[in-house]
Amino acid sequence: MNENPKPFDCSYSPQFAELLHKLKISLAISTYQAGKVIMVSSVDSDKLIQLTRTYKDAMGMAVSQNKLAIASFDEVTVLKNRPELAKSYPTKKNVYDAIYIPTARYNTGSLALHDMEFMNDKLVAVNTSFSCLSYIDSENSFTPFWQPPFITELQPEDRCHMNGLAVENNQIKYLTALGNTNTVQGWRNNKMVGGILMEYPSGKIILDRLAMPHSPRVFNGKLYVLNSAKGELICVDPTTGTYEVVVKLGAFARGMSLHGDYLFIGVSKLRHNSKAFSDLEIAKTSFSGIIAVYLPYKSIVGSLKYEMSVDEIYDVKVISNSLRPSLLSPDMEIHKKAITTPNGSFWALLPEEKQQLQNQSKFSFQKLKISKGKDLIKNFSPLIHGEFISELNRNAFNENLTAIVALTGGKAVAMTVFEITKERKAYIHSVFVMQAFRQQAIATNLLLQTEKIVTQNNIVEAQAIYDAKTHNAEIIKKLFNKSEIINLIPKE
Repeated sequence: MNENPKPFDCSYSPQFAELLHKLKISLAISTYQAGKVIMVSSVDSDKLIQLTRTYKDAMGMAVSQNKLAIASFDEVTVLKNRPELAKSYPTKKNVYDAIYIPTARYNTGSLALHDMEFMNDKLVAVNTSFSCLSYIDSENSFTPFWQPPFITELQPEDRCHMNGLAVENNQIKYLTALGNTNTVQGWRNNKMVGGILMEYPSGKIILDRLAMPHSPRVFNGKLYVLNSAKGELICVDPTTGTYEVVVKLGAFARGMSLHGDYLFIGVSKLRHNSKAFSDLEIAKTSFSGIIAVYLPYKSIVGSLKYEMSVDEIYDVKVISNSLRPSLLSPDMEIHKKAITTPNGSFWALLPEEKQQLQNQSKFSFQKLKISKGKDLIKNFSPLIHGEFISELNRNAFNENLTAIVALTGGKAVAMTVFEITKERKAYIHSVFVMQAFRQQAIATNLLLQTEKIVTQNNIVEAQAIYDAKTHNAEIIKKLFNKSEIINLIPKE
């Protein structure tokens, strides 16, 4: 384990990267606690890479051929894969083999949408807040079409915490909930043993006394459920109302997806200060990540474990036939450049980028390798953020720093400083433009130069940590959201 983990650092078993590479798949992971959707892919048989995108309170996801839907805090975003745009990505041509572009956003309000599925050209979602199944479309916040028999009226009261949806042959078959209660959050009173599995459309309870069940799925004619609070994958016989434990996962399980004979299951870390979970068997072993199970042998064959930033995972989806997919979020400026038509797709230039091209001729950029932090302070202190100057004075860095300076008329007017570690990771420490030269796209050009150097070093993801409480936080976010490979991380 890394003794000084950075945001979204993870460790994984050697078999995990090899498995994704062999199957030619990637994994999409939603984590509402971190507010991200993460694409996990393999560089080769030994190494994984991650692509993180901001989706506030990301929960349920749905995948259908070339479409992906993501439920977040108060909306659902539908994205479509456009391989031709992936190959021609403006700053990283011929890198991605898929790219999911936002094509529609539905304003749902806060519904706590859990499992979702594309069915018969409609998007179906488990509406946990209103204890019902809903269609998500442009007509209303949601259109309800089914509720459990014990739910007497639709109110935003989370009466039974209905969460899971199982589909077979494009038909809804089963649902899970944390209780068969009909009062405001009534399920909480018996949540550890009150879970139920229901048949659709009758609402008949097939199985009860489950431990917070999630993610019912029908795979190859068999019904699987995650008995979450016990950390179990179970296989249920609906005719007898019995089940067998397929494998014990050792963590709170939620979200799973199948590819071939391999099942990828999300697991979450139990809250250490929770009285409800402290006595559970999995309390001491739980972690956040993904576990790969080989169903024919009922055995765990690989895992990924987050060391920082991600404590809870909701959903896991397999992205088939893609070793390197990209994903855009609506908050990224670049998604506005994607123009799609039935006959083709294009990247357009935004007005500010046209201005940027005009400004490029006014400035030159110089790369500097920094051997001593104090030399950087001596020569360029007006172009370095004060907090980073303090780190340089403490000799926190030796020979890992690189600076790019923007010059006009021989005068240095802006600079970015970044680090490439021995572990082949990149971190942006400082970006500064003198007041008189701002709003001329210099910072954008500095980051473009930084991205170029980082990618030349075969690094696919960089991180910039910032203080979200500063007065210019929104400006910083807008600047870094233009970047494809630099993830902006607020200080914890």
